[in-house]
Amino acid sequence: MTPVRIAERTYRSWSSPILLELKEREHQLDPSSRMALSNVLQERQLLDSGRPSALMQALRPGVE
Repeated sequence: MTPVRIAERTYRSWSSPILLELKEREHQLDPSSRMALSNVLQERQLLDSGRPSALMQALRPGVE
C-alpha cells in the first residue's frame, strides 16, 4: 500500500467518529457550520462510492 493510501486510511479512521458525533449534534451548530458538515459528508459519500468524477462535478458545478 502506498504512503498516500495509508494516510487516507488513517485519516478516515480518525475522522469518521468525529463526523458521526458532529452529525448527532448538528442541531446545535450555526448555519454555516451545518453547511460545512453537510459538504464534508457529501464528499465522503461520493468518495466512498468510488465516483471521484461525481465529486469534482459537485465541487465545481457547470464544469465538464
